[in-house]
Amino acid sequence: MARVQVSDEVWATYRASLGATPVSVALGKLVRREVGRAARRSASDADGASLALEDARQLSDELASLIARLERATGASKAPTVQGAPLFEPHWADDLC
Repeated sequence: MARVQVSDEVWATYRASLGATPVSVALGKLVRREVGRAARRSASDADGASLALEDARQLSDELASLIARLERATGASKAPTVQGAPLFEPHWADDLC
């Protein structure tokens, strides 16, 4: 069993946010996400790149859903575009190569 290095307040907030989901299941998802991140960054052969691409697509779908929900909640509009292309690239994209 591992010890999570966060404050008691952060841990309590995390636990409360899980609702009925067991901590082991939630931490398993976090570990899988981290393994996927490492695979996306290090994929070099065709099979690895294919798996990393599918993982990235799933992550992209999750982010798009989150962005849409947050935009609805805040009344914010989508990022400005020119002919459908973003005016700027997100800062996190710099680390994807």
